[in-house]
Formats: sequence, C-alpha cells, structure tokens
Amino acid sequence: MSQQLEIESADVIRLVLQFCKENGLNRTLQTLQEESRVALNTVDSLDQLSEDINNGRWDLVLQQTTSMQLQEETLHALYEQVVLELIELKESETARQLLRETAALQSLKLNHPERYKRCEQLMTRGFFDPKDLYENESKEQRRSKVAQAIL
Repeated sequence: MSQQLEIESADVIRLVLQFCKENGLNRTLQTLQEESRVALNTVDSLDQLSEDINNGRWDLVLQQTTSMQLQEETLHALYEQVVLELIELKESETARQLLRETAALQSLKLNHPERYKRCEQLMTRGFFDPKDLYENESKEQRRSKVAQAIL
C-alpha cells in the first residue's frame, strides 16, 4: 500500500517565496506574492526589526517590509513617518520622490488626501518647529506606534 502525502499549494508557494527571499530574488518574490495572494510575511528577526524602527533606520525597515503583506493603514503610517523624518532632516527631494513614486503614499493621497497634502506643505516650508511635524506626539512615540502596527 502506498501512502499519499498531501501538501497545501500555499505551503509550496511559501517554500518558493522563502527560496526567493534567501537568494535575493526580490522582484520574483513580490510578483509571486501578488499573483498567488500568498504572503511570506517573515523577517529574519522581530527584535531587530523593532530596533530598526525605533531607531529610525528606515532603509533597513523598508528593505525588510517589502516582502510583507501589511495592511494599507500600516503602510500609510510607515511611509508617512519616513517622509516626515526626511523633511526634518531637510531631505525634501527624497521625501518628494517617495511621495510621488511609492504605491503606499499614492494610496494615502487617494484615501487620506489631508495627510498627503500636509506632507507636501511641510516640504515647502523653509523653517518649521519639529513639533509641527509629529502633531502632539514625539518622533519616538510615532516610531513606537509604527513598530506596534507592523509587529
């Protein structure tokens, strides 16, 4: 008698997604997730991701979260925080590029035009109080909220 082993197709896809991630096949990973509607949603270390968010290491955070299927509001909060911190650092051109070219911020523009417009207006100011950026919260509090939403 032969026994058959049944494996869910989603599990096979996750295995292929893991292979893509480990071998740096990021576009393939993203495309496969989109087309199969199966998300890998893994990071190498939750503690490291949390630390990166809380320390504002956005380049690392964005790399780690690209393969994750995050809720739209979480993506809005993440990218909005990155833009606000870029504005604070007087990196308006980079902030402008993110606003115009990332899907998350285009979605913010459609769903929360007031938040998007606020980011645009802050970019054009020559001088501002950093308290104006984060609206009644500290930068650290906003980072913490983003970390909680992602993790």
